[in-house]
Amino acid sequence: MDLQGKTVVLMGRFHELSQATAKAGLEALGARVSGSVSGKTDVVFRAHGVRGVKVGSASTRGIPIYDWKTLRMVLEKAAGPSAEDESTPSDLGVFADHASIASAVDADALLDVLYDADWTSFAAERDLPPLRARLWKLEQDHGITDAHHFATRRIRDLADTRLQQPFGHVTEIESSAASPCGRYLATGSWVGDEYHRGGVLQIWETATGRCVNVLHGVPGGVGWPDYDGAIQWSDDGTRVGLAYNTNQVGVFDPFAVGTGTTYPLASADVTDGSSRPPHWALAPDGRSAYVASGSPCAIRGCVVPLEAGDLFWLPNYAPSTHPYLLNGTLPDGVAEDDLSVLGWSPDGARLHAYDARTKRDLAIDLATKEVTWAPENEAASHAASGELSGALSGDTSGDTSGEPSVAVSVDGTRVTFRRPGTGEVLGDFTFLREPPSDPLLEHPYAFEGINFALDDGTWCAAFEEGLVIGPPDRREDLEAVLAWSVDRRFAWPVRWGGLEIVPDVRTAAELLNETGPGHYVREIVQELDAAGTTVSPAKDGIWPPPNTATTDDLFAAAKEAASVLGGNWNFAVNEELRGAARLRARRGEPEGAVELLDAIPDADQRVMASAEVAMILARAGLPEQARPIFAYAEAHAEASLTPHDSVDITSAMAGAHQALGDQAAADAWFTRARAGIATDSNPWNKRLRVIWALTECGRVDEARELWAPDEVGDQSSLDRDTEPWLLYLVGTGRLDLAEEFLEAWVPPGMDRPSSLIRPLTELGRPDLLRSWLDGCWYIPDETYERAQAVADGAPSRSLPPTPTEADVADLTEAHVAWLKTPRARRKIPVRDLVQKAADLGHLSAVLDLLGELPTDDFNDRAAAAFSALWIVSTGHDRAPW
Repeated sequence: MDLQGKTVVLMGRFHELSQATAKAGLEALGARVSGSVSGKTDVVFRAHGVRGVKVGSASTRGIPIYDWKTLRMVLEKAAGPSAEDESTPSDLGVFADHASIASAVDADALLDVLYDADWTSFAAERDLPPLRARLWKLEQDHGITDAHHFATRRIRDLADTRLQQPFGHVTEIESSAASPCGRYLATGSWVGDEYHRGGVLQIWETATGRCVNVLHGVPGGVGWPDYDGAIQWSDDGTRVGLAYNTNQVGVFDPFAVGTGTTYPLASADVTDGSSRPPHWALAPDGRSAYVASGSPCAIRGCVVPLEAGDLFWLPNYAPSTHPYLLNGTLPDGVAEDDLSVLGWSPDGARLHAYDARTKRDLAIDLATKEVTWAPENEAASHAASGELSGALSGDTSGDTSGEPSVAVSVDGTRVTFRRPGTGEVLGDFTFLREPPSDPLLEHPYAFEGINFALDDGTWCAAFEEGLVIGPPDRREDLEAVLAWSVDRRFAWPVRWGGLEIVPDVRTAAELLNETGPGHYVREIVQELDAAGTTVSPAKDGIWPPPNTATTDDLFAAAKEAASVLGGNWNFAVNEELRGAARLRARRGEPEGAVELLDAIPDADQRVMASAEVAMILARAGLPEQARPIFAYAEAHAEASLTPHDSVDITSAMAGAHQALGDQAAADAWFTRARAGIATDSNPWNKRLRVIWALTECGRVDEARELWAPDEVGDQSSLDRDTEPWLLYLVGTGRLDLAEEFLEAWVPPGMDRPSSLIRPLTELGRPDLLRSWLDGCWYIPDETYERAQAVADGAPSRSLPPTPTEADVADLTEAHVAWLKTPRARRKIPVRDLVQKAADLGHLSAVLDLLGELPTDDFNDRAAAAFSALWIVSTGHDRAPW
């Protein structure tokens, strides 16, 4: 980074780097260090933890903002390379004479060479390919020999040799690219249900057709479905560029040690929050990139550095003269909208763009920003597509190993390596297989990348030490997918020795190291011992279970799912528990309602819900059960009033007083409720709260007045708030009020809720289906026929319904399909399956499926449980009023 003559601002305190030291280092580079951001600021370096509001003035001026890692890189680079940086394999001395390895006539001769070799000087980059090539040839001629076993033992003794399984991708492969040298293939996948777990980048050695490294936890996943060019390599193969985290571009070390989350060496966030990956192209040296940012200049993008650290920049706020912008003048007849950047010149000095109108290439000189017609003999390298298409030949014939070329084929769930001439399959890997049983080892994080499916029916687990849990009689199948990975760059065949296969978790626990995954394996065994079992419990395969659960069980499951959530979910838990308490009251179950009221976490919401429950119970003829519940609301109502929920509380208090026979108190509370409507930020929603309370407690004429058009005026959130209100009216038999409301506020032709179709059908009202909803939704003839049958005396659908044999078979089939869904993508399908089971009335299936959902996010188990509760109780998935 050239800082000569630039004005720099340092923000915050940098870890183990004082501001004085940083300032002195920057000034030595020719920079001027300023204490505050101004129009003259060129660069900002921000320490970790500096709040975004502090850098706002810099970002809205279009000033590049770098993190502390970039600052350290700049200062360290200025200080000069260390001795460690300059070291090469030749510094290690001579391992063995490569000519002697190649000319060894048989296994004994090669073994003599290997015995005499200096293994302390072994450098994988230099020595492994020729040694591996000779052993391959020896295996072809004589089979696996003592030389193979001896070499494997010594290779395994190296510091960074470990067993690698290839099935790291848990969602479909979205992007792939071969390194320019042809030695490596990178494949990338997007995120699954657990967004925070990121995506996966896998590195394959093409010569062997084996995976040599898996980088889990790429933030936001690699690329985006149906977007090309997410992976691009530097010319020297030491850096791989990714479009990741939705709209960012970064470079990663493809051979880094995986640590749970894979962080970029450098990244650039320059798209101002775009919802998709940008068009981009990595420079040949992997230290800068063109990124399409929509900048208002000749070429609508910028060239940003990717040396180290993170860059945040808003190009659209930068002056047109900013050095990152491509602000040259276009040749006559060329329009900005017709241009697309293709990539870089081989020397990295120019960008190439294509003019769609003239069908010619242009070159942008990055030093002068001059835009000219490109030389005809210079093709762009590092094109922004960067994808493998069908089969790609990774020719490594120039390598010292003399290994022949390999054809690579990649699709969403499969990677295949073949010899083009012979058709020999070096490796064939199918992803996203889901055997019917659970994986061998379950833990949120400890076994990432350890479990894998050998085929559609067999789970295995591979540990870096060289241990595999799997069928001992499947050694050849395991050898066909596993490899010893050396320096995360080279694959060494496991068939040459060292692979240990054990049949079960208990045996593995006895052999694994005390730390790391081995620790958690032993914990599993201890849990099995405590439970008195010797193997992991297996499911009997019969699903769904007998339908013996009740609605009470579902209430309990929803309450439990809500109770384990943290306080940050109170806003959702309060609302759902209030709805469940009202539902209990409407079912005439005061004890159950009280249990739910006690579980509501926030006091003001508990007050509101207590008044609502008391109102419903009293109107249902249970005033004695209502009074003690209402006593709590009376005691705490005034203290609980806030600007946000005053209308909700006052209207509920008013309705409860009216239902319990105290008209004077009801009048006073309703007056307060009406007064609060206009001052609320969501007046239509609050108006409906008052309308509901008036309707529920019997003051229907006043409710009508509040929804009169002249009274209400324009309401912006009508659709969202009226659906549960209309379902309430229909569900409680107030069809006349529902029709009046629809005519006033949702005239025919507007989006009347489709959720009205089923309740009107089961009420036997084909006439209302036609008059209310015809023209809004397609309603099949079968629905009208069903409504007419109910009108003619056929029994309406019970809630919950009783599943038929056909329903159970339908559920079973859907469950089988769900079991074949990749585990990283199961949450949405299982939520759909929960709703299906609830709609069919199979409560035991609902409860069983809820156990498959996580408990730490309301939108998972809790939301599914409450949705199922509403469906089995009301026929629709909205919380009942």
